[in-house]
Amino acid sequence: MSRFNTKFYDFMVHLPDEMDSIINIVSAAKEFGYSGIAALNLKKNLLDKNILDMSKLPEDFSISNAIEVSGKPSKLREEIRKYKDTGDILIARGKDEEIARAAVETERLDIILQPVKFNNVLGKIASDNSIALGFDIGSIIHTKSEDRVQELRIMRTNLMYARKYDLQMVLTCEPYSMYDFRSPREMAALGGLFGMSPKEAVDAMSTVPVDIMRKKSTGYIREGIEII
Repeated sequence: MSRFNTKFYDFMVHLPDEMDSIINIVSAAKEFGYSGIAALNLKKNLLDKNILDMSKLPEDFSISNAIEVSGKPSKLREEIRKYKDTGDILIARGKDEEIARAAVETERLDIILQPVKFNNVLGKIASDNSIALGFDIGSIIHTKSEDRVQELRIMRTNLMYARKYDLQMVLTCEPYSMYDFRSPREMAALGGLFGMSPKEAVDAMSTVPVDIMRKKSTGYIREGIEII
């Protein structure tokens, strides 16, 4: 049985502000082989403004709300705590070591995305707090020359720590439009550029996103403790 006969998800999708464009990007995701997405600020930007009509979207396609928390370390911690019980998927970019540390130290963050200064200390903390390590394939699709080399170097280093500390991994191409999607097979191939195995890549688009959604369910308290 092929590894690619499963359900795939992209957890960092930027939806446009027009319903027709939203339908196009969701249709493209489905056509590329995804069963669902997590859209950034879905509630704030689209649902609360009545822009998104869920009845017009495919019934067999799921859309979750993701929130990118950002700011200085103190504000970042406050933002994570603010949203930690909402069921929203919480993502922080590891723009520098100080921000990455503040993010992984705060429980209920779900994904630390493409941290540029990851290390043993951060890896251990992320493992203790069950935080997944995100890899942005879009960063190597949309860069060239030295910038691409730098992104690959960061991802290769992060992969090493993910394996060392048994961190869950998530792959995204961070699409802004229907043209930014790549199929799961393409994503796995691109993951191979920095050393990710086909199984790791498939898990990062399937079993890990599903597990994150499970943890955001209302009955989940912490690993091993759920309200039935």
